Amino acid sequence: MKEQIVTNRLKEMDIYKAIAIIMVVYGHVASNTVGVYSGFISFVHMPIFYFVSGFFLYKELKKYSEKELVKKKCLRLIVPYITWSFVAFMANAVVTVAGKGMDMGILIDDAVQIFIYARSVWFFIQLFFAHMLFILIHKVTDKKALRAALNIGIWALLIIFCTTEIFCMWKIKWLYGFLLLGYVCGEYDVLPKIGTIKPKMRGAIFIFCLAGWIAVTVMASGCYSTDLVYGFDDMPFSFKTFGIELSVWACGLLGMTTIYFVSRFIAGFRIFDILYRMGSYTLDIYVGHMLLLFVIKRITMPQDLVFVLSFIIAFFFISVPLYVLSKYFLRKIELYRMVT
Repeated sequence: MKEQIVTNRLKEMDIYKAIAIIMVVYGHVASNTVGVYSGFISFVHMPIFYFVSGFFLYKELKKYSEKELVKKKCLRLIVPYITWSFVAFMANAVVTVAGKGMDMGILIDDAVQIFIYARSVWFFIQLFFAHMLFILIHKVTDKKALRAALNIGIWALLIIFCTTEIFCMWKIKWLYGFLLLGYVCGEYDVLPKIGTIKPKMRGAIFIFCLAGWIAVTVMASGCYSTDLVYGFDDMPFSFKTFGIELSVWACGLLGMTTIYFVSRFIAGFRIFDILYRMGSYTLDIYVGHMLLLFVIKRITMPQDLVFVLSFIIAFFFISVPLYVLSKYFLRKIELYRMVT
């Protein structure tokens, strides 16, 4: 085993993840009730999770050997992928059989979509492949500059050549960069150093990132349609799609930076401790709300109040109840703890 390091849990990182999962639920409520596509949100919450994953991956690589870490990643990512994909398949099967009867064609297609094309918990399988690349590079060299160069080279290859829809791998083209960014921030202790910046300077950076996030969203809003955004990434590389990719990446970078500063700020107020506690249950909330989508789709919501009502439903009626259910009941079940 490699040299052990002592780490303290960063309160703002749990709040960071909690805000991201609320954004996920909020976006799904809005899109599944009245069809509102919130690209400015969708391109931010997953970068946050990948960034956090990369940040802690560096610490894990310092703590465990490569062999130990591969085993842990199989248990933490592959097992939950298979388990929750099966749960999603069974839930869909129940709805299908109840509505259309036993149709083997639909059930087989559902199984292919969920297990092969990862239409349910795609991020598990993607994070596994991405982490394996990082572990391999870490095994090959211990030179920071060379590791960075190899990771950037792999990211470039993914952008140019990764077009497959299998396991939703085309999404990794833009998310790999956020994983790499989180890894670098962990390696160079970037986040703790932010606390040493003068408050006025932090405020200026926050305002700049917020304004940039809004500006990129407004300027590129024409690109944020479901068909285009969720289609261009699995197309052959071109300068047009690369330009859209850059705008999406800029939106994600500016948005996640803005939210990180918000997380750091509110971490000092006990009134927001609910977010801190929810930060350890993001997977439970994600899986739980996905199983509730067929119910969410039946919610009647006025178009003019969709943004306000979607937040109220996402936070008070979905996220908080699922957090309470997970903490005080589900996490006490041994099998459930294993798959989360």
